[in-house]
Amino acid sequence: MESYFGNKTILAMLFIYTLLAGPDYLKAATPPSTSVSKNYQISQMISVNFKDEKNGTRVKVVGNNKFSEYVTKTLDSPPRILVDIFTVVPTFETVNIPTKSRDLKGMRVGHHPKNIRVVLDIKGEDIPRFVISSDREGLTIFIKSRTPILPSVVLSPRQLSGQGELTTELSTQEDNDGKNSIVERQQRPDPESKLTQMEVDDGQDDTALFLEGLNKYKDQNWSGTIGKFSHLIKRYPSGRYTERAYFLLAKSYEQLYSDSIPVHFKKVTKHYEDAINNSPNSRHVPCALLAVGDLCFKIKYYIEALGYYNLVLQKTKNTPCALHAMKQKAKILHLKNRREEALSVLEDLVSRDPDMRQKTEAEIEIAKILHELNAFRKSLDIISQLRTRNPQNIYQYPEISLYLGYNYQQLGDSVRARKNLFRFYNSCPDREMNHLILTKIGDTYRDEGLIEDAVKIYQLVRERYPDTEGARISSIRLAEQQEEGNLNTESIVALSRKKIGKGRGTPREIYEDIINNPLDKDKKDPLTHLALLKLAVLHQKEKNFDKSLNALKRLFRKYPRTSLKKEAKHTLQKTIELILKEDMKRTKYISIINMYEREKELFSIIDSPEPFLTIARACIHLNLEDMATEMFRKADPLLQDKEKPPDLLFFLSNNLCEKERFINALARLKLLIDNHPSDKYAKYAYRLRGNIFFRQKRYAQATEMFSSALKYPLTRCERAILLIDKAGALAECSFNEKAFEATREADSLKGACDSPYDYIYQEIGDLYLNLGYPKEAAAVFNQAIEIAKEKPSKIPLKFKVAHCYWLLNKKEDSLALYDQISSLNDPFWSNLAKASIEEIHVSRENKKQITN
Repeated sequence: MESYFGNKTILAMLFIYTLLAGPDYLKAATPPSTSVSKNYQISQMISVNFKDEKNGTRVKVVGNNKFSEYVTKTLDSPPRILVDIFTVVPTFETVNIPTKSRDLKGMRVGHHPKNIRVVLDIKGEDIPRFVISSDREGLTIFIKSRTPILPSVVLSPRQLSGQGELTTELSTQEDNDGKNSIVERQQRPDPESKLTQMEVDDGQDDTALFLEGLNKYKDQNWSGTIGKFSHLIKRYPSGRYTERAYFLLAKSYEQLYSDSIPVHFKKVTKHYEDAINNSPNSRHVPCALLAVGDLCFKIKYYIEALGYYNLVLQKTKNTPCALHAMKQKAKILHLKNRREEALSVLEDLVSRDPDMRQKTEAEIEIAKILHELNAFRKSLDIISQLRTRNPQNIYQYPEISLYLGYNYQQLGDSVRARKNLFRFYNSCPDREMNHLILTKIGDTYRDEGLIEDAVKIYQLVRERYPDTEGARISSIRLAEQQEEGNLNTESIVALSRKKIGKGRGTPREIYEDIINNPLDKDKKDPLTHLALLKLAVLHQKEKNFDKSLNALKRLFRKYPRTSLKKEAKHTLQKTIELILKEDMKRTKYISIINMYEREKELFSIIDSPEPFLTIARACIHLNLEDMATEMFRKADPLLQDKEKPPDLLFFLSNNLCEKERFINALARLKLLIDNHPSDKYAKYAYRLRGNIFFRQKRYAQATEMFSSALKYPLTRCERAILLIDKAGALAECSFNEKAFEATREADSLKGACDSPYDYIYQEIGDLYLNLGYPKEAAAVFNQAIEIAKEKPSKIPLKFKVAHCYWLLNKKEDSLALYDQISSLNDPFWSNLAKASIEEIHVSRENKKQITN
């Protein structure tokens, strides 16, 4: 079989025989319940042929059977197209096939344990557009050339000088079997083609020097190129080729140092800056700015790179440079978690209708971002359209299978998720992330309830990828299955000892092993966070609350910015609630308060009201009302109005009342009465509302509140207190008879009150006195004197008795008490008694004078 490249023929003969057994490349990743079959087997690979055509290069890999299972992928640095043909064949040495095609630098065919790999080394910086198809003879790969052989045209002098532009329609190219077609349209020239456009040798020295440099550039002789163009710029600083020489010189330096950009970054970018400053209005400036942006991107100077890409977009719109800048800009925005902005840029890129490859890559990026934004359905729709548009996309872009799997898993379709994740895993067997993909496959079995198959996958990950994130996740999954009773410890321990070398099988041992042996001690491993959280939950379930609390304290102390903060807070709240609930049940009120004082930092993290409510109630039991109010105040904003308990509402209302914030206090008390009318705090709420109304001189409303409180079940003492309040309000309303009745009833009940309530005797006496009943008042005041324990408290009572006696016309008794009080040398009451005595004497003298 003959193949053509110019006048040369390249024939590479490879004789490869298959084994009798069928291909088994899927067996490693597929559990027993999944079977994969193939329609054809490769029996022999005969030759590889190259042929340069008008619009590209055609590579034919010929065999005597159709290649039914193959995967295509691309690598960017250096640019390569890889084709994996899956079959099991005898080992052979890698065959290097040199080629001088205008699109290919070379080709290699190598043997791998489960496949044959064909590698096409691409010329230039980017992967060109290509199409791959199979037929009965083998595979055909058509690579679209960046510099196609143009049809014969008559060029004007303006076009020869590079000032005119060529727009050429490419005719439809058919494969040899006529089934697959490539319809391409070049509507704008390749930016580099203007720089590398050959010139007619006019016999001038500058032309000769430029052509020498150009030839070395096309031969990728970067040192030679640099020498020639540097000499041209120095010799002809304002020459006709100087502009192009500057830009080509910069590109040559970039190629020369392509493997050491971080070291030579300043030197390379300096040459681009020189080119731009020399010709600031050149058509090549946007692509030079783009190149500097890409260099910044390579060394992770993302902010600087973004600035250069924005400059490109300011200078040019719908050009290849602009489209590439948009793609790179979206990547940076994505890396910086500015996903919405990245989406906007990518959608703009797609709308500008770039070439199909660039459009497809942009849409894949859109789908990735949508997945990260939890827009799984939208992401799935985009990925599915890419597959429908061109079924080959699923092989050329393995990420399509990956994100089909991711999205189906999030949407609960475990079967489709698993199918696509298996496809990705088998299409890209060498991907570093495969330990995670296989773990996700295990998760699809778990989500479907196929626990046995899930366990096999998790065990496979631990065996095949030890000391990886996937192995750690799989260990956690196995621990979870043990906790749920779906797996026994012995099987895990056996696997650990056999395959991993560590006899750790119980959930607690697994979590502690992950915590104590992080994958990267210099980084904050998120799996360590998860293991700490899992350990805390495990201790909580075992009612070992102190250990649970210690694990959570360690998590918050070492990893304050953990992504598991929400889950950790929930676990912390539950652990604290359980501790406090247990102490409350055992009436260990002091222990509850001590825990709060000891762990204030932890309490500041949680946003649940229950712990604060429990502490407040413990304080109430210990008569620590101020602290109880403080705890209720912490719980208050964490509750909706309908959720607020009556004790919280009452204590906060009472506190507001003390601060004379009556409007807020009344609102909370109304909430208590409306939502909890049968609660024990309702009667207190009515009384407190009555007291507030009384202080506001709204006596009728105060009377109503006290009457409502009196309808509740009350002790005799509580009833006496409320009757006193009601009598005072009635008196202010001038309902003296009703006030007297209420006072008399309170008088009959006052004996039920203990010594702390001695003040009610005085209040009843005051009511009698104010209502005009000095006899009853004197009797109550005398009773109060008898039960008063401290001498100073008796003095004002005696003074009031003296006043009652005077009103009852018991003059001598009244004077005797005033004399007694005045002799006590009390700074207030003694002087007041002396004043009263003097007033009596003056009154008597006046009466005598009137009589005489």
